[in-house]
This record gives sequence, structure tokens and C-alpha cells, in this order.
Amino acid sequence: MKRYINITLGVLLGVTLFTSCEDLLNVTPEEVLLSDDYLKDDELDARSALFGVLAQMQDVVGQYVVLGEMRADLVSVNSKTADEIRQINNHEVSENNSFADPTALFSIINNCNFALADINTEVYENLLLDDYASILRIRTWAQMQILINYGKLPYITEPIRTNHDLEKEYPLLSMEQAIDQLIANLQPITDVENVIKYENSLGFNIFKMIPDQNILLGDLNLWKGNNVQAAIHYKQFLDDNVAGNTYNLSSYRGLVEESGGNYNVTSSWITIFEENIAGNEVINYVAFNDQYRQANKNYEVLTTQMKPSQKAILKWGEQFQGFEGERVIATNHVGDIRTTGESSYIGEGDMSMITKYQYEYFIWTRAAKIYLRYAEAINYAGYPDHALAIINGIFNNPDVEPGEAPIFGNEEVFLNFDVDQYYTTNSIDEPTTGNLGIRGRVSMAPVSVDESLNDAEKIEAVGALILEEASLELAFEGNRWEDLMRFSLRSNNPSILANAVADKFEAAGDITGAEQIHQKLMNPDKWFLPLIIPDNFIGN
Repeated sequence: MKRYINITLGVLLGVTLFTSCEDLLNVTPEEVLLSDDYLKDDELDARSALFGVLAQMQDVVGQYVVLGEMRADLVSVNSKTADEIRQINNHEVSENNSFADPTALFSIINNCNFALADINTEVYENLLLDDYASILRIRTWAQMQILINYGKLPYITEPIRTNHDLEKEYPLLSMEQAIDQLIANLQPITDVENVIKYENSLGFNIFKMIPDQNILLGDLNLWKGNNVQAAIHYKQFLDDNVAGNTYNLSSYRGLVEESGGNYNVTSSWITIFEENIAGNEVINYVAFNDQYRQANKNYEVLTTQMKPSQKAILKWGEQFQGFEGERVIATNHVGDIRTTGESSYIGEGDMSMITKYQYEYFIWTRAAKIYLRYAEAINYAGYPDHALAIINGIFNNPDVEPGEAPIFGNEEVFLNFDVDQYYTTNSIDEPTTGNLGIRGRVSMAPVSVDESLNDAEKIEAVGALILEEASLELAFEGNRWEDLMRFSLRSNNPSILANAVADKFEAAGDITGAEQIHQKLMNPDKWFLPLIIPDNFIGN
């Protein structure tokens, strides 16, 4: 039996990585995870490697949410917030801030590198090829997080076993270089599925813990500005996986009903975020369990040290419900249905609490996020009307019959939604129920833009609606900072991000803080966390 050290704990790095000019990483023999002959031909060892890096994903949930939300406009501090999180909220992050420490991400990458270097994909007639592909996708996801948060990628693809390994020269990739490299890395495994051969672990679905190939490529191409390619990959994911209600924006809906001239709201949207994982919505999650490596050490931070910003609450309150495509006001709920009951938050003022988090799992990716990213891609590819159909849905536009929606009958395959797959039809093949769109699923009134705008202006206007809708639908889920940054970079307009974050401070009554934050964030160099790079990492 081959020897390897505590793979289920996934502990490789015992020191802070990339935060000192003097030493990048001190590796002692007992910190090396695997022996030299590891993973040459053993399926059990490959399984252990995969489970090890999946377990490490637990370590970065708190960091992912805090960095993805606290720097943006929808989350704020409260009286219990620790100083490190206040630093992030104020964009004054010290180098020793644990939430800004990339150690856990680099540890995931290094352990993926061990496995990728040693898995022999040819044994057992490529039996381990899906293990290899799954681990490569996890590494790509971790590399993307470093790139988004630090603006550059120290690029290491070989396992670091000793300090001597760190004396070699390694590339330091810019954002554009890194995106190109990560896209290229994924190409050879295009036709390889993620692993489905392992049994569930303590009731959790292992397949849903591994990033999807098409979603990764969609995200990378979206960041690069390859909008058609991004749309193709997002749409391919949907076409491959939508079946009935699964990932089809037809489950967990909010409903506005009319009775005697009055309107009432009922909603099951809240069930996306309850104790049982919403299988028709949740694409990727990380699991926590007292027997599954560790309990959720981030849950207390996310539920007691963060609160919805006043700006976020105002955004939801300004929304209108819709009935048959027209604005209405329900008698039992005003504003966005996504705040009914405990859907997104409860309480008021300093006592308000975000309710989207569960102790036993955290959702990385869900269906609504992919439709929003797809809408973003097709809009900037030059199809704003199609993007609006994704946001609004096809059943709540009183001026357009569902069968005449722009997402049918296009020459470009990535713009077409198969009627039989995404909808239930009547006797003349017209869609009657099915995919409801982002706003349609929660019975929100449709949004539109001025038809007198020229093509470029219309694309920008629809883009602003998509960014706004993402804030309403995906609030608190870790996506907001990267969304603001991506839209700002695409438009070469830092005010998109700077205005949004400054508005959070202004809505809370901190006018001076708003002005200071706005001035700071108008400089894109200030968007990224501090990362000191040793001299042996060479950039072009």
C-alpha cells in the first residue's frame, strides 16, 4: 500500500503564502502531502486525492463570501463585525488580514498539482481520466479566484515538495495572460465528464462539488470579452442539463395572484436556501459535516458579522410585482418577492441577518447565476432583445406572444431555446408553461429600455439592467464584487464599481466615507488585494 500523509485533511501549507518577500513557502518533509510514487496506478489513491482537494474547498467559503460581498455594495458591517472584515468593507486591507490571505487557495492548487503530476490516466483503459479532469477543473477554479482577487496569477503547475522547488523561476501572469492560459489548459479535457463513479459521501453529491467544464469556460471567456464563446458554453451547459424542472427556472417560484381586484403574493423561492439542497436549482455546492473533515467554521461569521446594506434593502423595496406583464402592488407584500418571509434576510437595522446561508452546505453556483451570465454574454455579443427575454421571461410581456419571443427561430444555435426541452406546449406547439426567466419566476414586472436608443446605447442600457438584476437575485452569494469589476473593466468605466460601492456608504448616512471610497475606487489598481511577489516569479 502506498504511503501518503493525511490526504483527507488536505493540509499542505502551515505558513502564510505570498505574504513575505523573504520566503515564499517553507515546506518541511512532514508537510509534503504525498509520497513520490503516489497515484501511479491506483484508483483508490485517485479517489483520495479528489476527496482531499474537495475537502479543502471548505476552507475558502468564508473568504469567498466576505471578499465577494463585503467589498461591494450589498453587504455592510454591524456592531459585532471583527476588525479584519471592517478593513475589507472600508477597502483598507492590511497584508496580514486573514481574509486576504491566499494560502488556502494556493494549497488547493499545490495539492491539485501533486495529483495531476502523478495520476496515470492510461491505466485501466483511462479509468482515471475523469479523476484527472475533475481535479484540473478544481485547480482552474482556485486559480480564477486568485486572479479575480489579486489581479495577477503566480502560475505554478508542478508540485512544490521542498523549499528548493521554490527557488526555480515561475511565470507571473497578467489577467489577460492567465485567462488565455486557463482556457488552453481546459481544452484537452473538453470531452471528459466529471467523476460520477463515486458513491455519495454522508449524503452529499460528489459530482455537484466539482466545477463544470462549460461553466468554467463560459466564465473565462466572459472575463476575456469573448462574448459569443461565453454564450455558447453557458448555453451548452443548459442544453446538456435542463430536463423538466431541473435548472429550468420553473421551480421555486413566487406567484402574484388576483382576486376581486386585489393581488396577493405566495412564494416558494425561499426553498432554494433551506435545509434540503434544492436539486432543481443548485449546480455546485461545498458540504460541511462534523464527520466530513470539519464543521462549518464560517457560518457564525456570515450570519452574525455581516448584514444586508441599507442600499440592498432599498433596491428590493423599489421593485414592483407584475401580473400578466403589468405592474401591480400586492396587498400582503411590497417590493421584491425575493425578500418575502426569510428569503434573503430578516430583522431590521443592526439586528438584520442574512438568511441565505446554511450550516451544512454553501452554494457556489445555481441556475439563476448561469442564466444571468448567459444574458450578459448574449447582450454584449449584440443581442440585447434576446438578453431581456432571458431576464424577463417570455410569459409576462403583454406586447409579445410567447411563441414570438426572440429566443426562438434564430440562425445562431446558442440563441435558441428548444421549445420541447424548456417549455410545455399546446396543440399548435406554442409554449404555455416552463422557463419563466429571472424576473418572471418571482413575478416581478418586466424591465425594458428606451427603443429610441441606438444599438450601442441599447446594449449598455440592457447591461445595466442585467447587473442590477444580478444584485437582486444573487445578493449575498459571493458574486457581487466580481460582477461589478467585470462590468467596469468591459466598459473601461471605473465609475460603475466606484459609484455602486460609494452609494452603500451614502445610503447608510456616511457621506464622507462615500466620497473617500469613491475617490479610491476610481483607480482600478485599488480594486485588488495586496500580494507581494518574490523575484523568481517573472512577468512579461
